[in-house]
Amino acid sequence: MKKLLLLLGIIAVGSMTLASECETLYCAEPYNLTSGFSRFFSNVTGQNFLGEKIGESLTKKAIKKEIISGKIKVNLDSYSVRDLKAGKFKSLEITGKNVNVQGVYISYFNTKTLCNFNYIVQDKNGNVTVKEDIPVAFKTEITEEDLNKTMNSSDYKRLLNDINSIGGSFNIFQITSTSVKLKNGKMYYVMKYAMPFMRKSQEAVISADLCVDNGKIVLANTNLVNNNLSLDVNKFSRILNYINPLDFSAKILENKDARFSIENVKISDKKITVDGRMTVLKDKE
Repeated sequence: MKKLLLLLGIIAVGSMTLASECETLYCAEPYNLTSGFSRFFSNVTGQNFLGEKIGESLTKKAIKKEIISGKIKVNLDSYSVRDLKAGKFKSLEITGKNVNVQGVYISYFNTKTLCNFNYIVQDKNGNVTVKEDIPVAFKTEITEEDLNKTMNSSDYKRLLNDINSIGGSFNIFQITSTSVKLKNGKMYYVMKYAMPFMRKSQEAVISADLCVDNGKIVLANTNLVNNNLSLDVNKFSRILNYINPLDFSAKILENKDARFSIENVKISDKKITVDGRMTVLKDKE
């Protein structure tokens, strides 16, 4: 079922930051469909419409089981009810709003298949087989609030604890809190930390651009905003990329059964918009 859900969009929204290679769109030609008359009959009698609605409902329920909260909308377009039962359909579009997936918060995502023939089957035991590669376009919007809520998750705090254990062992620093602000096309990372022989905690505010490097969203052109601190910005940049909440989201949701290609990333109106393509890979038989 995990591979099916990946197709439906759950993995797509979070995996936008995974390393990827350039994607070339390939669509399989339709094959082994029911006859033209059968498809016509299925449509005029309303059987296909009913089958689509049932399929949309089942898909929505399956996604709901994999997320903690959020609104999901599904649009399914099929050839006929018999073809749909066989796992063949024209297109599938999933839209999610205010979704929480394993502690990763996403305000909006949309995924839609790009080919007019898609083939994926599920046997009686629930095992899913992807018969043909399925290219999917995706778009996601993550707000400043989403990022800060993700950074408050237990898994992200565990990541900070790992860094603190290293810094503490060398008696260097301890990160006490982190937050993010999105402003003027930049990400501002606010980190409070404690250092030996200093009574008060210090605050480092680092601004950064978002860019795509080898298919991965990274922080670039980092700048230390509060210049009164004598910190090595390059060292902090490496730390920030390690605890980058976007990359953290990807590691939580990554899946080896798909390839991803990021096309655009943009910061505006206190949100990050990312769009691109992924391909759910055909199973080897």
